[in-house]
Formats: sequence, C-alpha cells, structure tokens
Amino acid sequence: MMVSKHGLSGAAAGLVLAVSSAVGVGATSVPDTGPPEDTSTETSAPQSSAPETSGPETSGPGETGEVTDVCQGQDGSGLKVGFANLGGGIPFTQQVEEGIQDVADECNLELVIADNNFDGQTAIDNARNFVTQEVDGVIEFQIDAGLESAVCAELGDLPVIAIDIAHPSCATFMGADNQLAGELGGAGLGGYAQENWDCDIDLIVSLEQFVVGDVNVARVNGLIRGITEVCPDVAVGDFEEWSPEVGGDSVIVRCDCGGSNDTAFPLVRDILTANPDAEHIAVVSLNDDMGLAAMAAAEEAGRLESLAIASQGADATIHETIRTVPQYVGSTAYFPENYGTYLVPAIIQLINGEEVPDPILIEHVFIDATNIDEFYPES
Repeated sequence: MMVSKHGLSGAAAGLVLAVSSAVGVGATSVPDTGPPEDTSTETSAPQSSAPETSGPETSGPGETGEVTDVCQGQDGSGLKVGFANLGGGIPFTQQVEEGIQDVADECNLELVIADNNFDGQTAIDNARNFVTQEVDGVIEFQIDAGLESAVCAELGDLPVIAIDIAHPSCATFMGADNQLAGELGGAGLGGYAQENWDCDIDLIVSLEQFVVGDVNVARVNGLIRGITEVCPDVAVGDFEEWSPEVGGDSVIVRCDCGGSNDTAFPLVRDILTANPDAEHIAVVSLNDDMGLAAMAAAEEAGRLESLAIASQGADATIHETIRTVPQYVGSTAYFPENYGTYLVPAIIQLINGEEVPDPILIEHVFIDATNIDEFYPES
C-alpha cells in the first residue's frame, strides 16, 4: 500500500500496500474495460530518486485534445498534478504509477512524478517540491501514517487524494476497504483449513508492518476474523484488541516483518524454528511479498506441506504461485493497474471545485486457483 507489494515481490525494501482504515461505502464506478477492470480498482518504471527542484519527470496532454471514456467526462487540459508514488522497484507500485500515467495521458492531464522511496521525510520533501512546482493538485502515496499531518502542512490548500494511507488533515481517501479485503482472504484460508485440516489450526502467523498503523490492524485482523467465520473454534483470543503480543492461549503470533520478502524471510524462519511441533500453520500476510517469504522459509525448512497462506494485493508476482502451489491458497486483489481510473477523474473534479465520494474504495475479489484466469489470464 501499496504498500512491498500492493502490495507487494521480492524486490522491495518496505512496501505497505496498502492502506488505510477507510470504512464506509461509496466507491466510484470505473469504466468497463474488461477483466480485470470489471472488478477493479495496490508498473514498470524503474526506481528513481526523490525529485530534485529541477527537472521532474512530466507527461504532457494527449495530441488530440479529446478525452476518452476512462476520464468519466473530466478534461485535465491546462492542469498539472503531482503524483508522489510510495516507492519504486516493486510491481504493485509500478502498476499503480503506470495506470495513473496512462489515464492522465487519456485525460490531457500533465503529471509530475516523484518517488517517496518508502520514507516519510522524503514524502515531506516531495510535498514541498510540488508546491514549488505550482501543481494544481496532488495524489499522495506515502508509507508513514504518523507523518500525514506534516505532509498535509506542506501541501497547504491544494486538493489532495491520498492512496491507501489516510491523510485526514487534508485529503480524500482512495484505496482498500481493508477490513473487507482482509475478511475475504481469511475466509478463503479458512475454507482451505476446513477442507484439509478439519479446522484444526495449531498456529496462525500474522505477517504485519506495524508502521502503517490502522491499515495494518484493519487488514490483518480482518484476515483472522475471516478464518474464524469458517473455523469458529480456533483459539484466537482477543485479537480484535490489537497489540503486538496477543497473549493468553491464543494461537496467533504477530510478526512485525517489515513489508518485504527480504525482511520477512528470516523472521518467518525463526517462527517456524520456534514452533517445531506445529503441523497446521495458517499464515496471513499484509501483502504478497511477505506471503512469498513465508512460503520460501517453509520450503527451506521442509515444512511447506504444513502451511496454508493467504495474502493481500494479488499483484503479478503472486499469480503463478497461486496457480501452481496448493499451499498458497490465494490473495485478495487490489487491481493496482486500475488505480488511475479512480484517481485521475477524481483529482480533476477536486481541482475544479466539484465533490467526490470520500472514501473512494476499491472493489476487492479473493483470487485463488479457481478464478485467477478469469481476472489474470495466462499470457
């Protein structure tokens, strides 16, 4: 939340994916452009450093001056919007950036792109630079929920949409319905546990990223809640009162695993080592990167048959695994490639003084081996 991936690919140093504790309804509609857009709305630009005050990357308006259906009637001609991406080098955030860029081009909107590099101070610096560059509005995607007021202070009165991490001081929220997204993944994992283990779960390992705050709590608690909806007798304790240590007789182990494959792998390996007798281990993950790390750690330990994994994001890094590894039950889709269809028309509307829904929520689907080809056909 993106977020290592929406978010989240073995390449990243800290992805969220995603995303805020938005609750409520009111997702905007997205033009029907075929799967996966039918369900939509966590690219392939190389990682870049935070923008300097000179020479930011920009995209100009389309040559025709016309807008397409994806713009939902919004024409960005003459407007300039800053987009600060969560960080480069990760499929989820790359897809978000590409999607925003493509829709901006369709809608004649000039885009100024910055890289927050998974760092709060960089996000503050980028916000300041956007003001210097006299943008008309900002799409903000940054990792540190605790710095939202500082980022907002830099942006002043500019219209702002915040992706995945809520910025209530200044921004409309666009992103995941974290609680629902978690529950979908947990229910899928619970179904696997019911069918294969008769709901006899020895351990629930929750792969988290504490720094993202409410996003983390809503999403991973939703995953655990989804398991209990199918397997109500699992000893989860008072997990709803989130704390790093669940305590009591709970089978839950919370891991502040850093958001990426590299950071999560040794920590999951340690958890497996500390629980040698656990035969049925349900792994829930804030993003796909850490889910893949859990699978790799279990393979190294010769214990993959003991695991069942569900994650969040369903970015490109996870598709083949879902198809071919039964223990990787699935991942809740965020369709990062479609974020632009929500964001670009909405930011144009805000700049023009029009109202937009707040929050703007993604429609989620749990992707598993039975339906992945419907949304992401093999090439």
